[in-house]
Amino acid sequence: MPTRPGADSATPADEPAAPYEPNAGLVPREPGGSQPRHPRRRKRIVLFSVLGVVVLLVAAVAWVGIRALLAKGELEKAIPLATKVEQNLASGDSAAAKRASAALTKHAGKAAELTSDPIWRVAEIVPWLGGNLTAVRQAAAVTDAVAEHAVAPLTGVAGNFTVASLKPKNGTVDLGPLAEAAPTLHAAQLALADAKTQAHAIKTGGTIGAVASAVSQLVKGVDTASDVVDAAANATQLLPSMLGADGPRNYLLLIQNPSELRSTGGVSGAMAVLHTDKGHIALGKQASTMDFRKFPSEVMPLPTDTAALYGPRVAQFIQNINLTPRYSLSGELAATMWKKKFGITIDGVFKIDPVALSYLLKATGPVKLATGDTLSSDNAVPLLLSEVYQRYPDPRMQDAFFASVASTVFQKITAGHADASALVAALAKAGGEGRILLWSGHPAEQKVLAGTTLAGGLPVSTSSTSQYGVYLNDSTGSKMDYYLKVSVGVASRVCRADGHPNTRVSVTLTNTAPTDAGTALPAYVAGPVPDTVTPGHIRNKVAIYAPAGSLVLSTTSGGAEFPANAAVDEGHTVGQFEVELAPGASKTVTMNLLETKSTATRADAVVTPALSTSVKQMVAPKCSGSVN
Repeated sequence: MPTRPGADSATPADEPAAPYEPNAGLVPREPGGSQPRHPRRRKRIVLFSVLGVVVLLVAAVAWVGIRALLAKGELEKAIPLATKVEQNLASGDSAAAKRASAALTKHAGKAAELTSDPIWRVAEIVPWLGGNLTAVRQAAAVTDAVAEHAVAPLTGVAGNFTVASLKPKNGTVDLGPLAEAAPTLHAAQLALADAKTQAHAIKTGGTIGAVASAVSQLVKGVDTASDVVDAAANATQLLPSMLGADGPRNYLLLIQNPSELRSTGGVSGAMAVLHTDKGHIALGKQASTMDFRKFPSEVMPLPTDTAALYGPRVAQFIQNINLTPRYSLSGELAATMWKKKFGITIDGVFKIDPVALSYLLKATGPVKLATGDTLSSDNAVPLLLSEVYQRYPDPRMQDAFFASVASTVFQKITAGHADASALVAALAKAGGEGRILLWSGHPAEQKVLAGTTLAGGLPVSTSSTSQYGVYLNDSTGSKMDYYLKVSVGVASRVCRADGHPNTRVSVTLTNTAPTDAGTALPAYVAGPVPDTVTPGHIRNKVAIYAPAGSLVLSTTSGGAEFPANAAVDEGHTVGQFEVELAPGASKTVTMNLLETKSTATRADAVVTPALSTSVKQMVAPKCSGSVN
């Protein structure tokens, strides 16, 4: 029978063809028949799909890797430019600062762009790798924000507002540049505050060392920049009104003497009024504590806690206004007493000590005093706190000498005979050490000051740091604290089983006076009251302020219990004790405290700025819990 050409099997030529079935290929053949080839096709499809995914993953990894390298290069170019901007601004080269700022903005922006595309963000979900990518992206974003919203605007005003803008000329500060720069500095202040928050939020727990180190450097850099701009912004906000832009002002200057310690530094000795009007600064009435007798009653009501801790004498003797560490209260008391004594309304109260004065003398250079002495940064402290008492046994002569010093240094600074950058650096250093404080009687200004080191005040704990206060008040009635060495350490911090942080704060006091101090030193220095304190001895009351809600568990010295009492001041737990030291003697007292719930991983202390003070901070474990 004839067949169709090409047919695989014989079929009758006249037999009709089978009808077409669309799904016939999907019907399994009968057993024993030939197997279909479609499973192989499916395998090829799966294989090609897997290969496609692999190719895409490789491409994505390559994409992210290349962009990471490019971003690294951009950030490495940006870092030295930030330093260059700072150097240019410090030297007054505003044109160079603008060029460096433009380059910084370009590189930081490119780094942020390279690390913010969708593929990068998807890669952030990959275990281990993702944490590193997230940290790099966030760091680049912070750098970009700082460059664009803080550095660039600041270099824009650098030509009109520099450190030299604050320098008086013939007793007058030009208020124009201050007012013009204020809006820009305020905007930069806000931008840096936001960048600071974002930088501190970057998590580096699971990142590689290089990433963690870079983020740590970024955090430190942003913190420093934020502090500097905060100070500048606050200055432009406060100085115009304080310098009399809106009307005349009177400020009381207290020169505190750390040879007789008080919580904020020392007993007030010489005092003077600074009068300001339209930027002009003039020295007004001068006085000393000798001009003030005990007020018959408290010049103003005291907070209950202050009265309980320090007694009514805080509001009756001008020498005792700063027994309390609350400088805002001390300033208000000083202003009230001055008004009652001399009838002059005081707008604010500054305090400064001879150590801060020595810093200022580095900016002004030596000054010639009416006595013929040359006062310099090297001899200011020994001359003003020791030698003067040997030269002038009469307190009135001492006061006259201090008044001469204040007048001479004031004239040198206000005449413009000081290096502006060095002067600002000296003020910043003294402020950081608590040797310059300021209280304003104007609520809006005091609100701005409240967040700065210039405000003084009680220690402030945060979510990351438990802060203690250690304050000393002389109870000798002498000038022997010139020889006192103070060392404070947050000795240890242990998380108990119940989660409460157990902290030990140690205070070591040393009397470095010569063994014959009681007879060799003038009575005014060694102690005029031998019936209560042996001449040459140093006796101080020490108050340790702990975070609110803490408990004093024990106070010890040399392994034995040491007498102390507990109190409360504005919510802070306070432990008080008294130490008396013979010449050459040293004593360490340790207070064991139990804190409330705390996420802090650092503990430090704010300490009365004595002549010799050291503080040892501590990295602490994070605890949680509550004192019941």
